[in-house]
This record gives sequence, C-alpha cells and structure tokens, in this order.
Amino acid sequence: MSQKKIFIYLGVAIAAALVFYLLRDEAEENGWFLSEEEKKAKAEWMAKGSPPGGGSAADNSNFLESLDESIPPEKILKDYLEWSEYPPNSRPLTKYNEDLTNPYFIQISPIPMVDKPEDKKPNGYSCKLQPLQWAAIGVKDPLHITLECFNTSNFEKAPLSIRNVKLWKEFDGNKFVALPPDGNDKGIDGDAHAKDNVFTFEWRPTYKDWGDMFLEVEIEYGKEKKQGKVLSSFFSSPYLPAEWSGYFLDVPKDGSLSIKTGVNVFKAGNYHLEANLVNAGNGDPIAWASFDGKLSAGRQEVEFLFFGKLIRESGYEGPYALTQLRGHRVNLAVDPDWFGQGEEGMRRILAAKTTEPDKELVAPYKENYTTKEYNLNTFSLKAYESPEKDQKVKQLQDLAR
Repeated sequence: MSQKKIFIYLGVAIAAALVFYLLRDEAEENGWFLSEEEKKAKAEWMAKGSPPGGGSAADNSNFLESLDESIPPEKILKDYLEWSEYPPNSRPLTKYNEDLTNPYFIQISPIPMVDKPEDKKPNGYSCKLQPLQWAAIGVKDPLHITLECFNTSNFEKAPLSIRNVKLWKEFDGNKFVALPPDGNDKGIDGDAHAKDNVFTFEWRPTYKDWGDMFLEVEIEYGKEKKQGKVLSSFFSSPYLPAEWSGYFLDVPKDGSLSIKTGVNVFKAGNYHLEANLVNAGNGDPIAWASFDGKLSAGRQEVEFLFFGKLIRESGYEGPYALTQLRGHRVNLAVDPDWFGQGEEGMRRILAAKTTEPDKELVAPYKENYTTKEYNLNTFSLKAYESPEKDQKVKQLQDLAR
C-alpha cells in the first residue's frame, strides 16, 4: 500500500473518531448505545412526575436531605437537568412505559407450584391467577380473572379443576369475607374459549367491597391430580365519585397543547386525573399529562396541558388522540389544606384516623378524542423553566463541586 493511501485512511479514521467524540454526548443522551433494559429504565424515570435521585418536584425545603446518597452528585445533576426539560405534570411517554400506556393491566408472573408447603423444589408445574384489570370500578361492569396451569418442561396447559374459592377484603389489618366469584371453562361469562384449561372467574363488587381484595383458589391440576392453592389480589372501587362527560376542547396555549375535558363530579374533593397523548394515525405514544386539584360537585372542566417540547420532539403533526383518561378522588384522612391552618390544622392532623381506602376510582373513558390538525411549528422547543427548577439546579451544582 502506498504511503499516500496510508495517510488517506489514517485521516479518515481520525475524522471518524473526532465526529464520534463530538457526537458522543448526543448519542448517549438519545440512548443510541443503551440496551433495551437500560432504555426501559431511563424511560421509567423520565416519565415520572418526581425527579431522579429522590425528592419532590416542587418542594425545595428539604431537597438535598431527600437525595439518594449512594448516587454521585454529578450524576444526579446530569439526570435532573435532562429530567427537568419537561414540567412535572407533562412527561414523556414511550412504548417502554407499559404502566401508563396500559394503565389498568398488571402482568402477573406464573407461580412455581410445590407438592407440600414446606417443599423448596418446584414440582414441574406453574400456575397463574391473572386479573384482566387491576381494579373493579363501579358495580355494573364485571371484573374477570383467568386461571391456568402449565407444565414448565413443555409449556403445555395442564388439566385443571376447581375445588374451592375464597374472596376477602383486607383493611387496617382486618379481613372481611366477601361473596366469591363463579368460575368456568365453558366459553361463557367472560371465558374466551371452552375446554381450553383456562378458567375464568367473573365478579361484580357490592358497595361493601371497597379496597384491596384477595382471591384464593384451591385447585387440582396436572395428569397426576396434584393439589394446591393460588392467590391473587386486585382493588375494588364500587362508588363512582365522577365520570367523564364526553366534552373536549383542544387549543394551543403558550407553545403547548391544552385539552380541556368535561367531568361530571358526584362527590366533591381533591382529584388526581391523567391522560395520554398519542399520534392519531398510528397510536405512537407522545406524552402524558396530569391534573391535581379540588373539584366541586356538578359539571366541571379540567385541563390537561401537554408540553410543547414533547410534541415537537415526537416529529408528528396533528391530529393527535387523547387516550386512557383515568384517575381517582383522593380519600386521605388528612386534608392537605390543614397544613396551612396553624394550630387548628395540626390538631386535625394529629386526630385524623384512616377509616376508608385512600382512593375512589373514576371509570376510564372508553373512547379516544381526536384533536384538530396542527403544524409542528405551533409548539415550542423551549425547555421547561421555573424558580423551583433554578433553585434545585443551583443546589445540585454546589453539591457537585
């Protein structure tokens, strides 16, 4: 090889290395070199409404004291600067945020079965008692729970029969027996396919069934007719404190997208409500937003403000779709207003006692709302700014020195 070619190749290699070095930070920031597990972990903390490293998004009074001391201050600062590009009530949404894109389903792992409670070695079978929604909401629509067992060597479904079913509520350390659900493998009452060794239980709550519910099923499974128990839990919220009215209005607002939503409030109180924004064409997730505030009884309007930078970075022109409307009425024993009421507020706080579950769920809105068409230039690329953010950044910079 000639000396000239060697210098050419060397020059190309140096140029490539220089470009790689200059783009390294951008590549790391965009997750180009991250594994799927690392991408998922990053997506989870970026989607949260509270900053990484510990602490509250709004409270600066004890911010430094609440940080995780095992994490270097330089990393906390770097992560916080990235996290705080968006406001706490409007966060990024990706395919990795399954708890937000499919908020009413929690996947349960199969449980390895044993022949005797004291056995440590599994017997070759696993079973799963899976609620198809993590909560029963209202008394009208039933909750379905599937039960199946399979051979762990070939993953074939095992023959299965039900011996006994128990259901109870647990609250404040006490158990309250409830009416257990019926189960079948006949292709009826929510069972998808008859005689496929997947049993389906259908259950509707009564107004007494408010709180954490536990379902225990005694079964006989496998060709050897082994016997065992499986346990699962879900939340029951029979009272409906509010419902979505079906009214929507979308308008640009200060470089972001405001979507106002109608709510019929049956029970006044503090509410936490959430919604997702996705591409109307292909359903790709863009952002999620939350509302926290007091709502009076009657017809009300809440606003979900989707931050402009999130929409611009998605690359999608409108229309967009508002999906997965969800939330609950906060039912804490302590009213947040009491903290600002001096001695009288403190007296109320000290005397408060929990007598009910901490939330009443609002049933999800089952349809999507499609916005008007929007040009991407409608939305701002400007990062989120606030006095609280500036103070936290200064505190972290001082800590990292």
